[in-house]
Amino acid sequence: MRALALGWDLIGPDLVSADFPSADSLGSFDVVLFDPLPLPALWQPYAELSPDGTYRLYPHRDFGLSRALEKLFQSRQREAEDLLWRGGGILVVRVRPADEGVIIGGNPPHKLEPYSVLPKASLVSGPHHLALPQGLRFWPRRGSDVKVVDPLHPLAPYLQRFSSQGYEAVLTTALGVPLSAFGRVLAQNRVGDPLALDLPVGSGRILFLPAFSGADPREAWELLRPGLAELLSLPLPETAPAWLSGYELPGEEELRKREEELAQERERLDRQEEEVGEVRRKFSLFKALLYPRGKGALVHAAQAAFTHLGFQVSSQAFSDSFPAESSEEAFHVRVGYSLFGPVGPAEHRALLLAVDKLRHEEGREVRGLLLCLAQPELDPRRRGPQWEEAVERASRDHRFALVSAYDLFRAVGQVLAGADPKEIRKALAEAEGPWKPRF
Repeated sequence: MRALALGWDLIGPDLVSADFPSADSLGSFDVVLFDPLPLPALWQPYAELSPDGTYRLYPHRDFGLSRALEKLFQSRQREAEDLLWRGGGILVVRVRPADEGVIIGGNPPHKLEPYSVLPKASLVSGPHHLALPQGLRFWPRRGSDVKVVDPLHPLAPYLQRFSSQGYEAVLTTALGVPLSAFGRVLAQNRVGDPLALDLPVGSGRILFLPAFSGADPREAWELLRPGLAELLSLPLPETAPAWLSGYELPGEEELRKREEELAQERERLDRQEEEVGEVRRKFSLFKALLYPRGKGALVHAAQAAFTHLGFQVSSQAFSDSFPAESSEEAFHVRVGYSLFGPVGPAEHRALLLAVDKLRHEEGREVRGLLLCLAQPELDPRRRGPQWEEAVERASRDHRFALVSAYDLFRAVGQVLAGADPKEIRKALAEAEGPWKPRF
């Protein structure tokens, strides 16, 4: 495999690095890795920056620069077409936000952009049509929410390894045509914008990959190289003619059936994995009673725990309190959270005011329940007091229940082990002051 890195900082075997103007013909390589980021430096130092923020060149007074740029881009574009159509090679493109490019004066004027070097192609898939390069859009978006959606693709290890480095742009089309109609979307963000795409073109393919600007050059090539070699080793192009399917070899029908069975098995395993993941998320939510990501996570965990104990819980956005009602008792729960010392009287005072308001202004008979978590960094068995003595005295005086997050976690564990949640609810209803689950 002979690979050329154009403006892409990669280090390793089988790789030649060069800049855009002086590189050998793209068609003489098996793989070309192209980063558009350095290209604007070809014109920005010499072009005129207009008041509207665009760079402009005027052929009659730029000493031939615009003509040289046009010839260079046309030449590289034809070479890229040879790489894909005649060589069956791979063009790997780093996805960057689209640069404004440079406008070359004329009648009419025209624009050169870094992505203008992409080969010309007209792709058709059913009712959809995609023209390259003008049909693609590279919108600036930043984030680290990279989700690999095709884990079986040869470049999936590269995407998974550097996903934390984040992306700078997303792929889309000029007319809103889905890219999945023309190629394999390899990665996307949490809202479904494509970040990586395997696009068959001619007898080769264009791979669009996130920029991953912080990736180590040597490690990046170590992960890219085997994946690209595997793609090059495929004997058939992705876009084979329809007549090829009419030439079957003995055993192909059995192989197709086996592939269908594997697809069904994979679908079944995916469903099971989703079910297991849902149970795991529920367990993680309960464990947030012991070590939450923050007070908001502790409130969510408390709501899930009271729901599991059989209470009817109504969540309230951006609130430290929530109602938890059952046939045994109606509680108004307030969550107290302290990183260091025990929970202080301020939380009890806030709960008392809320309960008084519910009783006198809304006519609801509720009891207060203060759920406390202090010193979450320590093992629950080694933590100090979860509330101050003044909080405990005040809770007894007002007949409030006082519960540590660890004891609520143990109560949930008892129910998961088969205990009757009704007995726990009755014990909570009888509590005045500190409460612990019975064993």
